[in-house]
Parts: sequence; structure tokens; C-alpha cells
Amino acid sequence: MALRCKYCGRGGRDRRSLRSLRRGVGGEKPYQCKQCSKRFSLKHQLDTHHRVHTGEKPFECRLCGQRSRDYSAMIKHLRTHGGATPYQCTLCLEFCSSLAAMQKHLKNHPTQDFPPDWSLSSTYLYNCHT
Repeated sequence: MALRCKYCGRGGRDRRSLRSLRRGVGGEKPYQCKQCSKRFSLKHQLDTHHRVHTGEKPFECRLCGQRSRDYSAMIKHLRTHGGATPYQCTLCLEFCSSLAAMQKHLKNHPTQDFPPDWSLSSTYLYNCHT
């Protein structure tokens, strides 16, 4: 049974998810950058922020080569290419806005149409070098 937050009434599957919810609602920021002291409520936010200091830009646009620090910035960048979405079918070139939509779309193609070395990652319009 789902647990409920006593402050906002929203549910979570376990104590860990409630802690994460509490950070978002209550403004708790337990993760601190050691280089500039900026604080974050979620660990992945700190990990992404750390790239500001290292200069790492692991996301690369397959259309023009531009790189970005995080996934959301890459998705925003892709829209500058005539509204391109993150996924493009390598068989019919149709674009999809989400991985789930791409997976559903691919079911419309017969299995024998896919090359032997094909993989779902070939539909991504970005590379991630992490």
C-alpha cells in the first residue's frame, strides 16, 4: 500500500520516495557542491551541476555535433532543427517525441526489415558519452 505525505497528502511507494517528495515540497537541499557550495535537492542535479566545473558535455547532437551538459538541454537543442524530436526511425525516418512512442512505432515494421546490427539506440538523434 502507498504511503502518504502528512504535509501535502501525495503518495509514495516507500519511505525513500516520500523523502524525495519532501525535499521537493519543503525545499530541503542535502546535496552540496564541493567547489562552489551550491545546494541541490536531488543527487542527479548535483551530478549534472558538477559538469559546469569540469566542462564535460556528454550529450552530442547527431545532426550538427553540438554538445550539452544535460539531456533536457539536448532535447531543447534538437527542436532548433526544424522541430526535430529526440528519436527518428531509421527505417521510415518518422520522428517520435518519446522513447515509448518510438517503441510503439517500431512494432509497425516487420522484423525482417531491420538490419542484423540494428539497435534501438540507433533511433536516438543524440549520443551520450558518459
